[in-house]
Amino acid sequence: MRLLYPTLGALAILAVFTALIWRQNRDLLRIGAYREFFLRMIPPLSTGVFVAGLPFVMDLATVENYLPVLLVYLGGAAVLTALMTRAVTPEERRAGTAFRNGDYEQAARLYDDLTGRRPLPRYYSALAASLDASGNPEAALEAADQAIKQDPKLGIAYYNRASALAATGERAKARGDLQRVFQVDSGRALRRAAGEAMESLEKG
Repeated sequence: MRLLYPTLGALAILAVFTALIWRQNRDLLRIGAYREFFLRMIPPLSTGVFVAGLPFVMDLATVENYLPVLLVYLGGAAVLTALMTRAVTPEERRAGTAFRNGDYEQAARLYDDLTGRRPLPRYYSALAASLDASGNPEAALEAADQAIKQDPKLGIAYYNRASALAATGERAKARGDLQRVFQVDSGRALRRAAGEAMESLEKG
């Protein structure tokens, strides 16, 4: 059991990453999208199983085959986890990549397709952001409204709707939505962005 303590350390680090993934996807639990949530939890959970089993596998290895067994075990675990990660939501990855690259119209098309197949609030919210960034705030408002209707605690949806409202001249309503960001499920970065947006509205 020579790898016991390093394995426990690795499991502790993995537990932190698992908690972060859970935090990023708890909106799925709120709306009962358990399958979507579970799919996103598979990679860290499967990695945890492999890491936990490492000391027991290596305890069975001999001096002659210790290194090959270790490499094969870790290599197989890495490949399987990578395949699971890529198999979760490839369409969502493509849409997110398009948005980050500034191809907002393509991102809007991809997110619109996603909402047609899996009408999750997070997809409607991302669609709203894409439509707003591509110069269509009216359509963005409709998408954000749908996201908030399905999940009234989704902070990013209020932020995206506030952006679209500001673009259409509804500054008072935009401030109201930005204030809502601080009252619902929002991370630190989102709250900071909402605060900066409120300051910008006040100055404008």
